[in-house]
Amino acid sequence: MSRPSSVGGLLGAICLSLTLATRGQPQTATERSARAAADTFFALVTREKWDSASAMLDLAGFEPYLKGVVRNARSAIPQRPMTAEYLMSIDSTMPRAVAEWQIQRMKRSDAGDQFSFLSTQFAGVTSPSDLFALSAPAAAARWLEAQDERFQMREAWRRQGCPMSELPSFPAVKRVVRAVGIANDSTAYVVQTDDRFGESPPDNLSFGERVMEVRRVGGRWLIVPRADLLQPRNFGYGFDCARAKRP
Repeated sequence: MSRPSSVGGLLGAICLSLTLATRGQPQTATERSARAAADTFFALVTREKWDSASAMLDLAGFEPYLKGVVRNARSAIPQRPMTAEYLMSIDSTMPRAVAEWQIQRMKRSDAGDQFSFLSTQFAGVTSPSDLFALSAPAAAARWLEAQDERFQMREAWRRQGCPMSELPSFPAVKRVVRAVGIANDSTAYVVQTDDRFGESPPDNLSFGERVMEVRRVGGRWLIVPRADLLQPRNFGYGFDCARAKRP
């Protein structure tokens, strides 16, 4: 995923924006339009309008990531199915019954696990064929949904075996734009916070303000896709349901 090309430029633009704001200086037209784009994007995310929200992403920054995931998925597909005959051909002392038992054990071990990571990166995608069938815009919508905390909490609830009939209504977090820093005519940085846990715990550096990069392309502000676009990096959810189904 994309990162700001110049940390110094980013900090300078944000500091200038905050300085002008504290002095009561009015926002420029560029700042207002960048802020409006960020507000619209967050409003669409709140309403879970993934196709519309993903249409505001800069696909030029998303497509290399998507190609990498597709490439890795393709390389993980076995070139030929493993058979008892193949095992016996590489070990002439192996009885057929043992070879068939080994094949069944491999199938049980691999069932549903090899590509389970896809559903955590793209909502609703459970197999390579699902992924390969997606266009870049459709994949961006699935990716964006999978970054949302409500999707992740629902998935965590399901994986834990909690009764789906008791699935809570997870509320959307409220995101607030704190400042907009203009780097140049085509790049801006939006400082945003959310009320995920109320006031940010001072002893946890994972929370607090985050910076979102936006780029003006063809007269439109587009959001640069990043792993921390909707929530902090390396963040997950878990549940312990008393009535969860246990193996």
